[in-house]
Amino acid sequence: MNLLLRYLPLGLLVLLLLVLLRRRAYKMCPCFFVYVAFGVAADVARFAVHDRPHPYYATYWITEAGYDLLGIIVMYEVLRMVLGNLTLAWWSRLILPAFAASGVGLSLVRAHAVPTQFGHGIAFYIFVGEIAVRFVQVFVFAGLVTFVPVLGLRWRQYSFGVATGFGLYATVALLINLKLSDFGTRFTFLWSVTSVVAYSVAVLIWIWFFSVPQKAKTSSPELSAPSPGDLKQYKDALRRMR
Repeated sequence: MNLLLRYLPLGLLVLLLLVLLRRRAYKMCPCFFVYVAFGVAADVARFAVHDRPHPYYATYWITEAGYDLLGIIVMYEVLRMVLGNLTLAWWSRLILPAFAASGVGLSLVRAHAVPTQFGHGIAFYIFVGEIAVRFVQVFVFAGLVTFVPVLGLRWRQYSFGVATGFGLYATVALLINLKLSDFGTRFTFLWSVTSVVAYSVAVLIWIWFFSVPQKAKTSSPELSAPSPGDLKQYKDALRRMR
């Protein structure tokens, strides 16, 4: 695959990182900020060894494991931001573990039913873990879309933007990863191109969401003080009640 296309997400991630710094989004979304910074560093590391097969292989799978771990952490951050005060409830702490358990279960069932033809050893487990993470990201995105009216979530809110980018990319990545699992290296080129395009679209979504300041939540308007005329009427009513 052409190097320009392969490392297109790197340029978009750098732009996203600059946008996050400008909006000081690291204060509101610190885990997502770390994810983006890690993405820039990971792509730079891959580019540095792209012409050396063995170092690139090791670098690729190490960074993929990092992406998987940070992807789960960011999903926790999204849920925490969306649920707000509900995070104090004991049941809210079970949402992400339930999603994670479901994702791992579905990934293992898939791997058992259709043995993968791609990767061996530690690479196989990272690949299976990546599919599990994609399931979790799809679950979180679908849950937010379903309960937007209940949660009172604004469509242009940072947390929803993060979940949208991950959700759309995870849906595409999940489908192509399952195809890669079925067909192995025969599907590698199409998988690579589709992955790059889908991830680039996800980064563009994040740039769009973070391109404007997030509006603060509007609090309930304070009750206005009664006028002198109203106070006189209240006093007269109290006198008549005596």
